[in-house]
Amino acid sequence: MLKKILFIVRLAIVFAGIVLFGRAVEYLILNGGFNGSFYDIVFFRS
Repeated sequence: MLKKILFIVRLAIVFAGIVLFGRAVEYLILNGGFNGSFYDIVFFRS
């Protein structure tokens, strides 16, 4: 029972992460796309 609950919680966290990542990519594409500032964020350049 507990293992099933933990599995469902883990699945929900992974799904939420995928959704948030998709939203972030969509936001970047809609707002100017893959420009210099996008690469600065991805590769942590100053």
